[in-house]
Amino acid sequence: MLPVRVFLTMKRVMVWIAKIFLPLVALGLVAWWYLYTQDFSDYFQERRGLAFTVEEEEAEEDSLFRKSWVRLQTPEGFSVLAGVLAPHRDASVDSTSGRRYPAIIVLGGKATGRYAVDYALDIRNVVLVAPDYPYEPRISYTIPEFLWDVPAIRGAIVDMVPSVMLIMDYLARRADVDTARIVLLGYSFGAPFVPVIMAHDRRPAVAAMVYGGGDLTSLIGHNVARFEGERVGSFVGWLSGLLLRPLEPLRFVDRIAPTPLVMINGTEDEQVPRANTMLLYEAAREPKKLIWIESRHVHPRNIELTRRIIATLRSELIGLRVLPRSP
Repeated sequence: MLPVRVFLTMKRVMVWIAKIFLPLVALGLVAWWYLYTQDFSDYFQERRGLAFTVEEEEAEEDSLFRKSWVRLQTPEGFSVLAGVLAPHRDASVDSTSGRRYPAIIVLGGKATGRYAVDYALDIRNVVLVAPDYPYEPRISYTIPEFLWDVPAIRGAIVDMVPSVMLIMDYLARRADVDTARIVLLGYSFGAPFVPVIMAHDRRPAVAAMVYGGGDLTSLIGHNVARFEGERVGSFVGWLSGLLLRPLEPLRFVDRIAPTPLVMINGTEDEQVPRANTMLLYEAAREPKKLIWIESRHVHPRNIELTRRIIATLRSELIGLRVLPRSP
């Protein structure tokens, strides 16, 4: 039997632990529940705002296209920077002729952002808009670096939804855009944004995801583990899945319908496992189509693969009557 002093000491220690530990557990559970169930629908609309100004800086121009950097700014201070590639204005054509082009909003890989317009190979008679990401990812992460960047990462990711909604408002202002033929295209890092954007804005005529997948927990964990090991990958994947639960593609992909969904993926993709692709495709509703290309993950410097992807996507968009059959 324990001496009375030892018993009382242990009792005090247990009481102290209960006072400190249990509130922390309770706080953690409340935080987990809040993050897991948080709904950003109202935030997206408020962040997007009702009015905005446009600042345009011409970058390049040739006989076919003109490229510019466009900044959209709301009175509340929300700002979106995007690259725009539009058909060249022919001075010999009456400006009141009213020709309107399809538009493609491109959510590119983490290394491209607004520069995704520079990889629009073999594309004609289309207005392309590619928004910048407000957060610049590190090449690799340690756990302390990731935790330090979590608020900036989450804020930037959440703001991509109202950013694209604001871009669609901008396209509606342009006299050269046919707003009935807007395509929302996400590839690689940008693909998971497509379902949540489509669930909150019905204006695009087609949703396209290139080399993307669902279940952010396993998808992020898989990619972190490739560089930092399984333990770090599992932790970062779990935390990312929790923080990004309100944007999880699997929660929104069924709400893309009745808008057509086109998915293009690589058979040997080292960054997006086939299981993640199939999870997303199976959760989507008709009309939908999944096309496999024999390749590893898409990369801007892989020009041959980029051409194959664009040719495949063009063929699908022609079939959906978004793009004309002529080049």
